[in-house]
Amino acid sequence: MGFLGPSALLLTVVVTVHGHGAVVHPPPRNAVDKDLFPWNTKPPCGDVGGCPSVETKTGWCPVPGADGKPSGQNGQSCFWFSNGCAVGCDTCDGSSRGPIPRCGYDPKKPCPPQKNPTGTGQNKVGPGVACHGPQKSKAKPTICSAEHRTININATCGGEDDWYYFSPWRAPGAAPVMDSCGVAGGHKPPDGGFGGIYVNTTHAKLGDYGTQVLPKTPTGVQWTAGSAVELSWSIEANHAGGYLYRLAPADGPLNEEAFNKIPLEFVGMQGFRWDGGPSKGGAEHFYNGTYVDVGTVPAGSKWSLNPVPRYDHGGAQKPKCVETADYKCTGMEDGSNAQPTLEIVDRVLIPAGLKPGAYVLGWRWDCEESNQIWQSCSDVTVVG
Repeated sequence: MGFLGPSALLLTVVVTVHGHGAVVHPPPRNAVDKDLFPWNTKPPCGDVGGCPSVETKTGWCPVPGADGKPSGQNGQSCFWFSNGCAVGCDTCDGSSRGPIPRCGYDPKKPCPPQKNPTGTGQNKVGPGVACHGPQKSKAKPTICSAEHRTININATCGGEDDWYYFSPWRAPGAAPVMDSCGVAGGHKPPDGGFGGIYVNTTHAKLGDYGTQVLPKTPTGVQWTAGSAVELSWSIEANHAGGYLYRLAPADGPLNEEAFNKIPLEFVGMQGFRWDGGPSKGGAEHFYNGTYVDVGTVPAGSKWSLNPVPRYDHGGAQKPKCVETADYKCTGMEDGSNAQPTLEIVDRVLIPAGLKPGAYVLGWRWDCEESNQIWQSCSDVTVVG
């Protein structure tokens, strides 16, 4: 079992990475390639021994391993997402990263002609917009306060310089997705390309839909109804925004309707954990997270702001921790390297009346700096 093409890894080096992330615990189905080379190479990961370095961005989603050092145990899980999705669109176009330039939404303000048009948005303007023409969706942006915006926060909400107004995060949960467990590379080939890396293997290939190809993956994770449990996720490259954890019965359809019936509430402190935490020679820092529960989908669900600031024009969030040479909690910007052993740690409440059984934990990260939504699905068991 391995790559479908021996040169697949090398061919992806030239592709630019955009916001990438995935759940680390519980282990996601999306890590389906973790048993294959080079992801199964033992840490520490680097150029020695055939394990690709973080810098190559070749289907690599570094996370802390059992010893707290960078590992490939998450396979290509941070490359499962939906591309070209925006608030007010009925579907994702699969190719336009958006949301700049902000044009095409108003017929009186068409997108200007481009020398090298790309994408499938209005007038094929790259990076384009995710939809044009009449739409059935009535969704509109709901986030305007600077406190709940994560990039360009000094822009007037909805103004000409508020380029991210229709991004998924500006109405958490309202933008459509291609698949609730993500799409390998975020689009169907050959369209797209924005963040659309996926190294084809015998387990999955570019354009595969997660709910169709990712098998159930026993994790041994068991939660008690009514208890608070710990989860974590990691960032490969940052596009701001925020996220939500949800549950759906494992034997039912894994779609937005099912996941939205059981949103999980954040409780307690949020944290950063580096190198596996103090027990493995690393560190951790806990703080009060920032949450949004108004104008969200499903109604009343509490979404967390991505706590890692994405510094850029127009201001951004203040960092939640004081950085050191070894432990960073800002940046991880588009095209730059992530800190491979940083996990964002959350605690969520499992509903007290939840029926015992097998469930899938669905994680949805709605970006603000792009029209992209990252997704992970993990198998868990709930007991009474």
